[in-house]
Amino acid sequence: MNKTQLLELTRVNLRYANPQVTERARKKGKSGKALTKALINQYLLSGVLFLFIYGMTMFFIDFSQMPGFFTYYVALFSILAFSQGISVIYNVFFESQDLPAYLPLPFQQSMIFTAKILVVTLTVTPFVFPMLIVFLLTGWRSGIFLPLMIILAILLFLLVLATVFAVCCLIVFGLTRTALFKKHKKLVTSLLLGISMAIAIVGIIFMNGQSSSIETGQMDRNPISVLLPLFYIVSRPLTASGLFSFVGLLGLFLVLMLAIKVLILPKLYEQLTDATTATGISRRKHKTNQNLNQLLISYNTQLLKEPNLIMQVLSNSLLMPLIFIVTFAIGGSLDLSHIDFRFVGVVFLTGIALACMTVNQTSFISNMISLDQENFNFVKTLPISMSKYMKQKFLVGLIIQSVLTGGIALIGGILFRLPILFTIILLAGALFGSYLLCLRFFARDLRFILLEWTSVNQLFTRGSGSVGLVFTMIGSIFVSLILLGIYGFAAMTFPFWPLNLSVLLLLIIVSFLWIRHFQKNFWDSFN
Repeated sequence: MNKTQLLELTRVNLRYANPQVTERARKKGKSGKALTKALINQYLLSGVLFLFIYGMTMFFIDFSQMPGFFTYYVALFSILAFSQGISVIYNVFFESQDLPAYLPLPFQQSMIFTAKILVVTLTVTPFVFPMLIVFLLTGWRSGIFLPLMIILAILLFLLVLATVFAVCCLIVFGLTRTALFKKHKKLVTSLLLGISMAIAIVGIIFMNGQSSSIETGQMDRNPISVLLPLFYIVSRPLTASGLFSFVGLLGLFLVLMLAIKVLILPKLYEQLTDATTATGISRRKHKTNQNLNQLLISYNTQLLKEPNLIMQVLSNSLLMPLIFIVTFAIGGSLDLSHIDFRFVGVVFLTGIALACMTVNQTSFISNMISLDQENFNFVKTLPISMSKYMKQKFLVGLIIQSVLTGGIALIGGILFRLPILFTIILLAGALFGSYLLCLRFFARDLRFILLEWTSVNQLFTRGSGSVGLVFTMIGSIFVSLILLGIYGFAAMTFPFWPLNLSVLLLLIIVSFLWIRHFQKNFWDSFN
């Protein structure tokens, strides 16, 4: 394989995967290797943030004596890598629409495949970097020679990720090769991405249902037997169990790579071409006697029916917050059935905090305008009020986002056994927070509008890129926890009415200024 061609292909795919960040770096005078380095640094910084956050929580756990917790964290991030890998691989290979650019060029199919997989790896790896921390801490606590421990942890991390991605590739390419996919592309895509997300959610819930409390001196949990060989590799690499486990993992990886070489690479071009032209059967009912509002609602709803978009949005805006909440907040069961009424304001603010975690730049509302693509400029030429058009589009996005955030709030209230009144208050806070944040991210979509996108990932990384997305997720969680902690402490310390009336007044003032800002700087621009 020509390493120079592979490097150039990877650089091209890297620029293509994040066009707005690429353009912003170019405006700063970066080009060539400097531009590639700047793009890679975006992903590395995301990984460093996850390493820092999770490293602080994992540092006090002696994984060398707790194979149960070792296998739990490895399973958690393997599930995340699998779920994200399925969606990203499908998106990069089958939704990027860049195949015609490669056909006239003298590139081997294996080289195209490798370059795209490297971009997939750069995209997904930052979110599973904490697995590397688990390997490093386990080797360190086991007394492994430091250089050997570092090399072994990195090698094992790469090997596990490569194995997960190989499985993802076989699943994605296997399903997209079937006759069912060619006839019912949207249906199979929905099943593919839906099943991957369902596996992630069910796996996380199942593992946490069996968890113990994470405290110093705690009892270990039951290990996941299928992942114990990884524990042996990193904790006792020079023993028979460690060596046999490593050989077994390496053998599994080689078998998967052989399957990819035999089953996927020889017909890569043909399969990508067939998948691109597979549109499936589309039957639309013609509806008569619709007014303009009904037509706009129907049109905007159709924009959101793309399975890949739906699963990407759900996995990015709902799955990641779920994992954060599970790993940081839900160590075991939490019964709030007897919560004191003085915490009513804290529960309402918790609903707003929940909205902050679920409404971000990967949400439906954050991409409603850009989903129009070339239709947006066409609509501007029609004798239709842009103010009415945008308000109808916002309304559709707001309703969908409110249903998602409200549903999570309702499930949380049930799982935490909140009284009915507190569940309603939590739901009200979530809906109110969703409305305020929908204003922000809808306006942000227009500010960073991108109509010529070919991959939904390009929409998600607009503005501050993947680093901004990570900062938003982590920042919203930690700021929310700090504010809720302060408010909860104040609720136990100060009189009920003076405290809550003061917080209510502050919330009303901030909300009024927030709404007025977007009315003046966004909505009034369409009048």
